[in-house]
Amino acid sequence: MTRQLEYVRQVTRCPVCSGALHWSALDVVCEACRTRFERVGDTPLLIAGAVVRRGAGREDAGLMQLVPRQLRGAAARSRRFIRPSLVHRSRATRSLTGDFVASFEPGAWILNVGAGSREYGDRVVNLDVVAATGIHVVGVAERLPFRDEAFDGVIFQAVLEHVRDARAALSEILRVLRSNGAVFVEVPFIQGYHAAPQDHRRFTERGLQLELEQHGFVVDDTGIAVGPASAMAWITGEFLALLLSGRSGRVYRFVRLATDWLAWPIKWADAWLDTHEMAHIIASGVWARAHRPAEPRQVAEGER
Repeated sequence: MTRQLEYVRQVTRCPVCSGALHWSALDVVCEACRTRFERVGDTPLLIAGAVVRRGAGREDAGLMQLVPRQLRGAAARSRRFIRPSLVHRSRATRSLTGDFVASFEPGAWILNVGAGSREYGDRVVNLDVVAATGIHVVGVAERLPFRDEAFDGVIFQAVLEHVRDARAALSEILRVLRSNGAVFVEVPFIQGYHAAPQDHRRFTERGLQLELEQHGFVVDDTGIAVGPASAMAWITGEFLALLLSGRSGRVYRFVRLATDWLAWPIKWADAWLDTHEMAHIIASGVWARAHRPAEPRQVAEGER
């Protein structure tokens, strides 16, 4: 059992009633409400209720839904050779999350919410909505299955736009952070719709700061996560595909294979544009680092 899984057993709680959990070889059972949670290998599925899965039709603008299910694994592995990424992270922005993790003292525990395939070390607990390699807990941001003040830091990267209830998710992050614990948040500003499983919101740099402050955080710093050239490349690829698709969703998905390659060179301008003092006005993504104050301020209902 990994170090992360050992820690998970110490700090998880029932996402239904917040009761203590009993771990067996096959499942996890709440000692209070008796809810039974399955496990996939060593990974507990600590979710209260159903999980919203990736959309279809208009909810999913990608070509993957047209690929036969048995071929989707191979298609996903080949994606970067077929359809290029329209996001460029310069040296200045590429290390933001790694620098955040490195800023903690040895022995600190960090939670990565919506971790996906990202790995940041053996003291980072990875949570996502589906079980996969490297995921230590399956859960949702709006109902984190952890005790109060369980973590020194939280990574919340490219997730806030996808959660159904932003207020609940940020309140949960505040709850599981220890006093003066820090959170790193990255969100899109100017990006095309991307369902994973859904896509609900966008933030300016100032808007992200206000959102965090209104939920009791103290914001320490903000900046550009992905620059304006990436925003232009993404929007250009989408616009050309819409323009050339004859108003057909199916044709649009195939045309994107060509228009993304046409727009792809634009993103490289972020090698110098993402440090421009005015880059925030059309940035693709923004970030903020904030912390939980020693005594969190009570947020009035009208401020939310």
